[in-house]
Amino acid sequence: MSKKRLDGKNKLVALTAQQSEDIKLYCREYGIKSQNELIRQAVVSFIDRDFSDSTLKLSSLKSVKDSLSQIQDMLTVIFSYMHQMHGNIMAYHPEIADALKEAAYSSGQQRLERFFVVFQERLKDDPSFFEKLLHNYVTGSLG
Repeated sequence: MSKKRLDGKNKLVALTAQQSEDIKLYCREYGIKSQNELIRQAVVSFIDRDFSDSTLKLSSLKSVKDSLSQIQDMLTVIFSYMHQMHGNIMAYHPEIADALKEAAYSSGQQRLERFFVVFQERLKDDPSFFEKLLHNYVTGSLG
């Protein structure tokens, strides 16, 4: 005994002989096992027609566009900050003599490497940052 997919009262609809024959042919052609299944598929199709693949694609594209716009705004703020900071450094630190440039560059590279190691450790030791990233990843709200 097979389980019924739908339960509830039967709905009677009077069909013409042509409609009945068309339904039988359609079911046979597309491998639909019963007229009830055909009607179920038709109702689902009718209800879900507003959510077609193109609608979902447009929704996804809108989400991507919003995320890209947010990233662009963030990058604009970062660039503006970096530009202003660089201008500040140039204004308050005059150029050094040629004899000191090589030593200053070498010292600067070493300090930069140490700074970056400390920066990496700081990121590792910032659980709230990683919790936020994990939360965004799990909930799908990255962006």
